[in-house]
Amino acid sequence: MKVNFPPETDREQEIESLLNVLRSVIVDRAAVYVSTPITSGRRFVDWSRRRNLETDLSHPATHKEFVREVLEPNNKHARTIIKKLRSMFAQALIDPTALKDIEGWSQDDYRVLWAKVIEKYAGTVVFLDGWQYSNGCAYEFLIANRLHPQPSILNETLAPLTLEAGTRLVKSAILELQNLKFPTGFLQRVLSELGKLHALEEVLAEA
Repeated sequence: MKVNFPPETDREQEIESLLNVLRSVIVDRAAVYVSTPITSGRRFVDWSRRRNLETDLSHPATHKEFVREVLEPNNKHARTIIKKLRSMFAQALIDPTALKDIEGWSQDDYRVLWAKVIEKYAGTVVFLDGWQYSNGCAYEFLIANRLHPQPSILNETLAPLTLEAGTRLVKSAILELQNLKFPTGFLQRVLSELGKLHALEEVLAEA
């Protein structure tokens, strides 16, 4: 399946309708957005390495194991952390995992939606552990770093997640995924764009 960078969509009207719902409750960029790896992350990498087999998720037995070893633990972890974050932040918290699958939508459609949500409504973006292995989360990290003014970008422990640190994580994730023979084209494009931002930061710092 073709992976577009940047993501493309023909669902602009549906996306705008969803954004209008948020616009009715969030003023400016006052929300906390939680970027969460669900189908990937560290658990997916560790599971794939333990199996030492080609990971074909279309096979029923493999998919069942994937759900048990990756999907369900990732969801449980996300729910636990997001519940904790809701008690810590007074602002509205946007949990993308709470949006149920929309019939006919592709990964590109979701990536465009969540990028626009971050651009319009996020004053803080929290990246849960393992985000760097996820195409969607890595793209969200890029989007957050492109914004002016930039939102607060934090890791799961709410420590600052810098552009430099995030770039190192994405680069390391690419190497791990390549060793496991997984495609990394999208992550490599994200990494390239992060490198451009880092270079721009250095130029501005010297000016």
